[in-house]
Amino acid sequence: MGRVMGIDMGSVRVGLAISDESGILASGHGHLIFKGYEDLIQGLIQIARRESVMEFVIGLPLNMNGSHGPQAAKAEKLAGMLRHKSGLPVTLSDERLSTVEATRLLHAGGKKATRGIVDAAAATVILQAFLDGQKKG
Repeated sequence: MGRVMGIDMGSVRVGLAISDESGILASGHGHLIFKGYEDLIQGLIQIARRESVMEFVIGLPLNMNGSHGPQAAKAEKLAGMLRHKSGLPVTLSDERLSTVEATRLLHAGGKKATRGIVDAAAATVILQAFLDGQKKG
C-alpha cells in the first residue's frame, strides 16, 4: 500500500499524521503553520518525499447537516492543488468531530491538549478512520 499522510486543515495550523508502511496504523507527525497554499503544498510535498508517502488524505470539515462551509472549501482547494503539484492521489474524507475525538483521546491518555498536539491528533483520527475503511472495503 505505501505510506499515507493525513492532513487536518486548520485556519492557522495544519495537523499531520503518517501511516506505517503496511497502511494499518496512523501516527501523529506534528503540524505546519498555514501561511498560504503554495508554502503549505511545498512543505507537504517535502515531508511526503522524505517519508515515502504515496497518498494524501485531507479531512473535509462538513457541517453537521452535511453541507459545505468555508473550511470545507479550503480543504477542497488544497486537495486540488496538492493533487496537481504532487502527482499523488488525494482523497477527501469526512472529518466531522475529529477534533472533538482527538481532544477526548488526549485527555483519556492523560495528555494536555495543546493546539499543536490537537491538530496532529485530529489528523491521526482522520487518517486512522480512512485506513480502517480501506481494510473493510
